[in-house]
Amino acid sequence: MNMNFSMTAKAMRPKSTILRALGFLSLGGLMLIKAVAADVARPDPDGYIRDWVILAPIALPDGVDSGDLLLRRQIRDEASLKPKAGDTVTVGGRTLTWRQHTAPTNFFDFNAILNSQNDRMVGYAVAYVECDREIPEVMMSVGSNDQGRIYFNGVDIYAVTEARPLMLDQDKGKVTLKPGVNVIVFKIINESNSWQGAMRLTDRAGKPLSNVKIRLTP
Repeated sequence: MNMNFSMTAKAMRPKSTILRALGFLSLGGLMLIKAVAADVARPDPDGYIRDWVILAPIALPDGVDSGDLLLRRQIRDEASLKPKAGDTVTVGGRTLTWRQHTAPTNFFDFNAILNSQNDRMVGYAVAYVECDREIPEVMMSVGSNDQGRIYFNGVDIYAVTEARPLMLDQDKGKVTLKPGVNVIVFKIINESNSWQGAMRLTDRAGKPLSNVKIRLTP
């Protein structure tokens, strides 16, 4: 697997950025077809992923630096998450439910999704990128507000440990998409105010990928 997000977060801390259907004639059959179609999307015309499975908000403990907390696990097996909408997780005695979300723009906003302001929180966004062949040298461009971390197919490839505003395509690195389903886990901490994330996939020339699908189930 080719990745230019290559350095581990722990090795580089405290540096701020670590680049590392079946058709049926019955009504039930029609409902099945619609359900299958709803599970598959594509990146938008600019290559941004807008369809995610979201989990938030998870409160962070006081008195600990957010950058340090980013590098700690907030939920079990966070690197290998493969949720679907409706799955539940219990954190700190509170049960949270994964939900499907389609962002209305090229970034997603946890506070807008939750319809509330949430400070000192962490959230997760998961996407399943499906392709029918290996695609090398895919440019993954990301931005987050505040700290962000990415696991790609279970591997920790990227972390930014300082608070910052969202800027599209702020950090970039290369990954190789394997044939089948590739799992992206995007973890974002909010210290205060806005809580957002953005990611897009392009080829090495900057052209949005046209031969991938975004799934909402593993």
